[in-house]
Amino acid sequence: MVIKQFFYLPLWFFRARLMKKRVPLQVVLFITDHCNLRCKHCAESGHAGTVMKSFDTVRTELEYAYGRGARFVDFEGGEPMLWRDGEYTVNDLVSLAKKTGFYSVTVTTNGQLPIRGCAADSVWVSVDGPRDVHDDIRGAGTFDILDRNIRDSGLRSLSINMAVNRINRNAVAETVQYARENPLIKSISINFHTPYPGVEELALSQDERCGVIDEVLSLKRQGYQVMNSRSGLKVMKKRGFDKSCWVSAFILADGARLDECPGKILGICENCGFCMAGETYCVLRLKPDTLLSALRLRMS
Repeated sequence: MVIKQFFYLPLWFFRARLMKKRVPLQVVLFITDHCNLRCKHCAESGHAGTVMKSFDTVRTELEYAYGRGARFVDFEGGEPMLWRDGEYTVNDLVSLAKKTGFYSVTVTTNGQLPIRGCAADSVWVSVDGPRDVHDDIRGAGTFDILDRNIRDSGLRSLSINMAVNRINRNAVAETVQYARENPLIKSISINFHTPYPGVEELALSQDERCGVIDEVLSLKRQGYQVMNSRSGLKVMKKRGFDKSCWVSAFILADGARLDECPGKILGICENCGFCMAGETYCVLRLKPDTLLSALRLRMS
């Protein structure tokens, strides 16, 4: 499988960068909008609780995304670990994606359900800060549950992600330290709250974001295992940089198939907090540290 990736990735870059072909490399596939939390930063549509896609629907969507060129898939929700279709579980979707031809499969979870035995190539658990801060955002007791599930997971490729907002902006260093001290956590990814309708007030100002980025860059220099590349973080300090978000296709819970991030439809790209935008910018410009970070993230 690694050999296939080494052949495909240069071909994808040639088509994307030199031939100007907008070929997605990843698909973010929302398999349900059911969720077991009501987080302060989450737009209401993220946990509407109306959609649980069927196994056959996901099969069709995976085949569509693969046919468009995507080779990496991220299952999201809602809470993807809640997904069921009869006897089928998320692990069956992971197996289905691999049979379809995807190189690696990611599951992003809030960590409130056991993740031991999850068959995904990588599992990302959302952590918003130390216990008091995380619980303030996601509900009392949620940090202890995710911490226990991480420690009980036995997974070799588990990482955490943090979306920085006005509530947890002063807890970044402590969260990065938590990642270092937990032997089951491979790395931490930093993002920023994106002002979707209804939760705009939690977004940082540009100056505040730049301050947090400087802090994260300092932590990286100290050897903390932050997944974001230095080049990608520096790009996120700028406003108006060229975003190539077509690298990730999106298939929403309602079945809508988007060629780019839903934020573009909403007109909030200028204030985008998804640091993958900065990473993609640097990958397409062959920044060495970003390429190395991308390979660590995606190569199985």
